Amino acid sequence: MQAELTPMDGQKAIGITFTDKPVTAFGGLALFVAFAQRLRLAETLQAALPFVLTSPNATPPHQILLAFFAGVLAGARRFAQLAVLRADEPVRQLFGLRRFPSTATFTRFFRRFTAKTVTETFAPLFAACVARLPHRPAGYTLDLDSSVFERYGTQEGALKGYNPKKRGRPSHHPLFAVLAEARCIAHVWLRSGNTGAARGASAFLAEVQALCPAHVGLTLVRADSGFFDEAFLRTLETTTLPYIVAARFTNPLQAATYRLTFRPFAPGLEVAELAYQALRWTTARRLIVVREELRQRPTARGRALFAAPGYRFHAVVTTLPLPPEAVWRTYNGRADTENRLKELKYSFGADGFCSHRFWATEAALRAICLLYNLVEAFQGALAVPVRRTLSTLRVTVFACGAILGRVGRQAVLRLSRTPSWQQRFLTHLQRLVTWVPNCNAVVPAEAHS
Repeated sequence: MQAELTPMDGQKAIGITFTDKPVTAFGGLALFVAFAQRLRLAETLQAALPFVLTSPNATPPHQILLAFFAGVLAGARRFAQLAVLRADEPVRQLFGLRRFPSTATFTRFFRRFTAKTVTETFAPLFAACVARLPHRPAGYTLDLDSSVFERYGTQEGALKGYNPKKRGRPSHHPLFAVLAEARCIAHVWLRSGNTGAARGASAFLAEVQALCPAHVGLTLVRADSGFFDEAFLRTLETTTLPYIVAARFTNPLQAATYRLTFRPFAPGLEVAELAYQALRWTTARRLIVVREELRQRPTARGRALFAAPGYRFHAVVTTLPLPPEAVWRTYNGRADTENRLKELKYSFGADGFCSHRFWATEAALRAICLLYNLVEAFQGALAVPVRRTLSTLRVTVFACGAILGRVGRQAVLRLSRTPSWQQRFLTHLQRLVTWVPNCNAVVPAEAHS
């Protein structure tokens, strides 16, 4: 014994000493490792990464990315916080790492990415995630949304632009494509902070379509008012993709709204529609307007119009032939995409892994979105009835004290939890070791040496 500590309740002192046994606080990560092994994740990453080792002592690039995943799963939100696993021998062995990289190794690794290598690396990896999705007769809904990542420094692309919470603060303005029914991030771009929401949206949509195989058919595109741009709407119409896009209440649209005759369809809800052609539009489009009466729905969050007090208004432009109220309800399902973006920020630290170099930051963001898809697929493989956020998984599954030991020549990880937790863990593990991934997954054909 090297020291004693009196407990806060004043009872008998507790001795304090040290052990050289390999101990971890994240023994539950063994379940994710079993899942990743069934996916052959290490081999897939090794095949996708284009970097060539220049030293026999260098850490292989795919192991750096695996260590990055392990750090994020353990709760790291910054490059410096990845050191939480630096001395964690059990996690190092579980993930098959030669050594756990230093913070400098992580930052140097991501700084190697260029615009070309970001695309070459992550396009097949995201395509593999999408290809593993099951076929749906009704197809998939694609939700487009952007977010704001505040920056505090002089990072490339961190510019002043739309920032509703911290006006004037430099930021990045990433663009996300989410397959709503599968909770899968199909694609992501990092963009400069002064970029409008719809800028590059047509090219972005083309890349998303290229990533989706034939059995993952897109049958609807939803987007917020940032994408209320005729060039983007024409792109959707050219590709014959049905869409619902929120409309911006410009002055001409407000004037048109005042002339509408609304009909009720639910308590406090009324709907109307019109053929609307905005200024500089080449054609008229179907526009649906819903208004909420504040007296019956005091928490309504739509647009308040000066000439119509007591109401909040919503408007969407669409090509769907459904009744107006059905279109509105279908569009409201897009709100769940906001939960995906919040989880990326607050559970995965998507806005925290920032480098001075733009493409390094984009590579880190795409890696985190890839990990998000893996965590979703992990829960799907476990067949859990309710999806949990990564923050909840850390507490209920991954956080588990464990000691790495040996029985004869076999390494043994001894987990310390209650018997009921142990039984659930063994049930999950048995399911994962017999789980068969979808064979539609696209894997890069050749590994880079």
